[in-house]
Parts: sequence; C-alpha cells; structure tokens
Amino acid sequence: MASTLNKSSSGAPEPYYSQGLRARFQIDGVRAEQAKAAAVASGNGTAFADIGYEVNEAKYRARVEARVKAGGLPTSVPAGWPTELKGPLVWTSDSFKQDETDYVYNLTADDKSELLKALESFKALGLDGQKVTKAVFPLPNLGKRLDAICHDIYDGKGFAVVRGLNPDDYDVADLTIVYLGISSYVAGRRGRQDQRGSMLIHVIKRGGESEDEDGDFDVQYSEDKPFHTDTVTDTLCLFTQELASSGGLSVLASAWTVYNELAATRPDLIHTLAAPDWPFDTYGREPPYYRRALQYFYEGKLITSFSRRLLVGHAPFQPRSAGVPGLTEAQAEALDAVHFIARKHEIKPRMERGDIRFINNMALLHRREAFENHPGSSARHLVRIWLHNDEGACWALPTPLRLAWARIFDDDEGRDEHWDVEPIRNPDNGRIMRVGGSCD
Repeated sequence: MASTLNKSSSGAPEPYYSQGLRARFQIDGVRAEQAKAAAVASGNGTAFADIGYEVNEAKYRARVEARVKAGGLPTSVPAGWPTELKGPLVWTSDSFKQDETDYVYNLTADDKSELLKALESFKALGLDGQKVTKAVFPLPNLGKRLDAICHDIYDGKGFAVVRGLNPDDYDVADLTIVYLGISSYVAGRRGRQDQRGSMLIHVIKRGGESEDEDGDFDVQYSEDKPFHTDTVTDTLCLFTQELASSGGLSVLASAWTVYNELAATRPDLIHTLAAPDWPFDTYGREPPYYRRALQYFYEGKLITSFSRRLLVGHAPFQPRSAGVPGLTEAQAEALDAVHFIARKHEIKPRMERGDIRFINNMALLHRREAFENHPGSSARHLVRIWLHNDEGACWALPTPLRLAWARIFDDDEGRDEHWDVEPIRNPDNGRIMRVGGSCD
C-alpha cells in the first residue's frame, strides 16, 4: 500500500516537512488549527462526495443538477477577484495556427551545430552533467531564441515546444546534458521529484511497471488521464525520448480560459476553488494531509495548482489514505467542472521524438491521452523535469505555494539528489524498479 512507502527506518511516518521548513513557515501552528477544523467536521458527521480518479460524467451532471436546484449559491466572484481575465494566457483550441508555428520552434542546422559546440565546451570543463547551466553551456544565437521562449512561458501563451533534437545523435549522458542545457535558458533551478531525491523522472510503460505522470511509481494505465497540474513547479519540462505506438498525446488547456467560463456561468465554484480547505493526501507521511486552495488570485495573476490523485486517490493502485477527509459535494463538482470546461478548449500538439515541451504549470492544465505500446516497438518514454526560474520570471507565489516550492527547490535536509539518466531497472528481470513515493 502507498502508506508503507513513506516510513523511516524506525517505522515511524516520514515527516512531510523538514524542521527548517516547519520553523520558517510556522507549520505546526497551522496544522493544529487544521486538526481542530477536521475534528469539528468529523463530529458533525460530514458526508463526503462519491468521486474517484477517473472522471464520471454522469455523476458530475447529476451533482450539477442537484446543487443548482438546491439554490443559495454565490452569484458573483470572490471579492477582489476579476470578473474576466485578459491577456495571451486566455486561449482556446481555435487560437493557434494548424501548422503549430505559433508554439513550435524547429531547430536549424546552425542551432544543432551550436548545441554540439556547447556540449564540447561543457565537457571540457570536467563537470558532472547535472552542473550544466546557461553560464557553462553557451548558446550565443540559439540562446536568444530560448530567452524569447522563456518570456512566452511566463508572460505569453504559457507553452512552447523545441523540436528537432534527434536522440539517436547522442549517447544518453550527452543527450541529458543537451536537453538540460536547453532547459536552463527557460529556468535554471531543478527540483527533487520524490522523497528519494530523483531529479529526472522517467515516464515510461514497459513490462507492466511505470512511473505515473503525477509522480508515483505504479502501473501506468493507457486510458485518458484527467486534467491536472504538477502542483509544485512553475515550469514543467518534458523531453520526448520515445513515442507510443499510437496515442499518448499531451493535451493542454488554459486555466485562465476555464476561470472566465466559471466566472460567467458558475462563480460559486470559484469560491469553492479559492477556499483553503481542500485536503491533500501526503500518503503515509506526517502530517497525513494538509489543506490549501486550488486557485489563487495573487498580485494580478490567477494561479491554479492541484493534483487529482492527491485529492481523491487513484484506486486501486494508490487509494486515498485512511483517515484523510474526502471532498465535499461542492468540491467534487468544482474539480470535475474544471476538467470538463478544459476539455472544451483543449489543444493537442503533435509529438515527435526529441521534442522538449515547456509548460507554465501555474497557468495551464495538462492531461495525457490514451495510448498503446505494441509488442516489438519502442515504449512511450518521456523524461520529466521540474523547473523554477529564480531570476525574476516566476510569478509571485502566495504563502501556501511558496511552502510547496520550498520543499522541492530549496529544502535539502536529509535528502540527496539522484540523477538517473536512464530508468532504474531490476537486474534480474529488467523491469522498472520502484524508487520511492511522490514528493508533490
């Protein structure tokens, strides 16, 4: 079970927050207040909604009908929140050219030559591959284009694809240096993605074992996944090492567009999304859960941050931990509403081997389409990196998200870094090994 994955050597639950973070963010006092609120809810016999990881449209429609019929819902957005968001992050499926030139940058022959020179220059320094940064991976011409992509991620439409890198042109160590070097021009800080300290997560299905795109080592079903964010990074970077035999596209939608539709039609759900009472499961760690909002309007920006798995579990592979509160009917409706509105406005960029995708994880939602890996063909294989731009591009974050970011990018108490350029496999059978629970 998931709760057994996060025990210390003494058998006690691993702390979710280090002592340093507890003191810095005064977590223990906040936790005590949450415990009181949970006790009150339990004493009142609060009933939780029937909602799971897989989105059930029939249940959602019935819930909408019942709640609207009951009435008494807020008819305006929360005080201080906009009735409509504007800007390049408000887009729909019809906003971009069919040829994808609005968001795909194709590497030129000169770019590829420059990348080889940068690789040679870096290797001549004798540094470990994870030490690659803009300063030691010079791209005098391509770097200008990557700087523009960085601006587009944080201040434009929120996503971009760098295309044309051929994985077969490099050995795996050099390939890793190259895509890390490219990504360093968008955001230079890289975060730990699990309790072990894995810096590169291999999203792959082979032999029945895989790393799930929400951060768990578990069976990766090939069905559609619901919309979500990765919760703890400002830029999500995905390097496409291999494609599925069919399907498997990463689908994007703008949370700003979703917000505008909710503001116009169901502003009560924005109140629900903005309430700081959503219970996030820590899966066997201490505390067993924490509470925060899913949406924030902070210093002029709408930030959306949630993982469906942390809110409802992913049965039967990672069910919700015992004793962790469930969602209310209002929360269940709001969570599904975000998914279904996003589906209306989503885009499905093509995928090619060697693609490097950058996604503003504060403003965009993503999901994965169903896919198939046929016998004898390569398995779908992405490499995920959590990036933070600490040079002024990252948006200002409210305190709950500053805490979440600090766990991933700042806190190194008792945690190493592991740079697995290839998936870790069992030497006896070649299957991907489980290496620890999620850090989100």
